[in-house]
Formats: sequence, C-alpha cells, structure tokens
Amino acid sequence: MKDATQLHIRPARPEEAGLFYTHHPEEDKRLGTVGHVRMDFGRSGNEFWHTWWPRGPEELNSPVFKAELQEVVDTLRESVLKSRFAMERFCYEHGGKISGGWTQNYGYIVETEHYRYCLRCNPSPGDYNCYCTAYDLDVQRQNMAREEVPHMEMGGMV
Repeated sequence: MKDATQLHIRPARPEEAGLFYTHHPEEDKRLGTVGHVRMDFGRSGNEFWHTWWPRGPEELNSPVFKAELQEVVDTLRESVLKSRFAMERFCYEHGGKISGGWTQNYGYIVETEHYRYCLRCNPSPGDYNCYCTAYDLDVQRQNMAREEVPHMEMGGMV
C-alpha cells in the first residue's frame, strides 16, 4: 500500500454479505482467505482490543501482508474504528447493512492492489464490535482463472 490516506472504504452490496462470515476451509482456500481480526471497544466504547485468527495457508500471512494489514487498521482507527460511538455514526451515515448475526451488522470493503479487507461492524455494546476478514486477491484471481478454463475431453469442448 503506497499511501494510507488514499484508502477507499465502500459499503458492501447485499450479495457480498457472505464475505463477512467464516467459511468452510475449502471455500477459505478458494477465496484466498488469510484470516480475520476480531475487535471490540471494551466496556467504555473507547478501548481497542483485537485478536488475529489465521484461516488460510501460513504463506499468505506474510510480512508484506502483516505490514499492510497494520496500515489499513491504523488508518481505519481514524474513522470507523475510532470508537464504538464513531462506528455507530459511521454505519448510520454510510449504510452497508448486511444480513446475518443476531443484531444488525454493517459491511464495508477496502481493496488494495493485492488484498481485500471486509469489515463487519456491529456497534452494539456487549459483543465483538468488528471482524475484519482479509483475502488475498492474487489467490482469488488465480483460482477464478482456473475455474473459467474450459475442460477439454477427446479433443473437443465438454
């Protein structure tokens, strides 16, 4: 990521809601899932607690990825991840409602050259407030290209 100030966050489309939740390991592999960060703002709404959960092949969790993830989260800490109250205001102002969960969740996507970060926000107190799932776009592109290659059988198209 060249310039963190150029980070673009957009609301998720309804058909993208599945990207914000945990998948079966085979689907994680196909999607190039690196892992997710679970975050919450603590009792006061102004703390910042987080835990990293790797979900894909270890080689995807590279030093380059880790540095970019840190930049992305640091930048988002200036807006949507500043506090639970800032998140609530951000969700109210930017839409992004997605299905799933026991309370209303909001989804936002940040894409860089090589990664997609899917931010699932839940500004309700007493629960984890955010999950940021990271996908390796290069792996996704390779897998999609592989799936689009027509199968050849006996010299003809199947």
